[in-house]
Amino acid sequence: MHPTRTRQECLDWLRANPGTIKPGQNVKIAPFRPEDAEGVARLYFAVYGENFPLDYVYDPASIAAANAGPDLYQYVARTPSGDVVGVSALFRAAPFEGIMESGGLMVLPGYRSGFLAVNLTAATIDSLPQELGLNAVFGQCVCDLLSTQKMVRKFAYSYYAMELEAMPPRPEESIDGVGGRISLLDALRVFRDRPHTVHLPECYAKFIRDIYDAAGLERSPGAPRPASGPSRCTATAMDAASLAKLLVHEPGTDMQAAIDAFETRHPGRHVYHLQLPLAHPALPEAVETARARGYFYAGVLPLWTGTDVLLLQKLPIEPDFSLPRLLGDEAKKLLAFIRADRESLPT
Repeated sequence: MHPTRTRQECLDWLRANPGTIKPGQNVKIAPFRPEDAEGVARLYFAVYGENFPLDYVYDPASIAAANAGPDLYQYVARTPSGDVVGVSALFRAAPFEGIMESGGLMVLPGYRSGFLAVNLTAATIDSLPQELGLNAVFGQCVCDLLSTQKMVRKFAYSYYAMELEAMPPRPEESIDGVGGRISLLDALRVFRDRPHTVHLPECYAKFIRDIYDAAGLERSPGAPRPASGPSRCTATAMDAASLAKLLVHEPGTDMQAAIDAFETRHPGRHVYHLQLPLAHPALPEAVETARARGYFYAGVLPLWTGTDVLLLQKLPIEPDFSLPRLLGDEAKKLLAFIRADRESLPT
């Protein structure tokens, strides 16, 4: 197994060792083995080129190490000789330990004509979430093609948010997608809800209540009150995606300064995200502050921190609303609401 290397060293190795896999072989789906790591890295490189925003997916040693812990459970589709032609996974994505993400679904182009993608997804969500005692499984659908959205529909997820242009474009030689930066639909399948009080801002209240009602989630309305004390926040960044995120644990009286400091520390990003606590009484005030700084609706993330989070987004340049390819009225209604909210921002 290769020692852990830099992203560039891994990409150099993958370019020099792309590997070739004969199409049409029989495959079996099974949990990840350490000897699968090189094949998983090659698969990411074959599908995404050099553009996937996480470094570890190009490093076999990091892939194997991640699968050894409790935060990643990959399933792979192997040929008789051990070549990896597909992968899916459950992995940690949310601050709340009761949520894992079902994702990382990839199938080599020569193996996409059957049901391999469906079977890989089923391997990760049929029984594993219950075995792990999860409250919910989170998933993201790319919006430059419809295959993952079809998967969400098949496995009874509900859409809760859309992240506009959150991922870089696919490589120019890719046969997937429609070009341009890739938007993401955020979906969840809730197994065990945690009813609690939320403080909905007036501008989003009806839309979010309709989402809760459709999903059967129990939420009680709270009485908002002004912020007090300083804001508590945690910032993260995905440099390869030109994306920065600010998770607000507690919105304070300095919310505007906290947002400005966050953007100053992460200048020139294509996308900024704010994750605001819907269970906090100062949430409506924080939304007004964020909207004044150019942030608009992305969606709601149930149980993201143990309680629900409101996701807002900011793109310094005009999003291309014509690019997302969407399947079904639920996703189209969400995009229409997002676009209307951006157009209603104070000037």
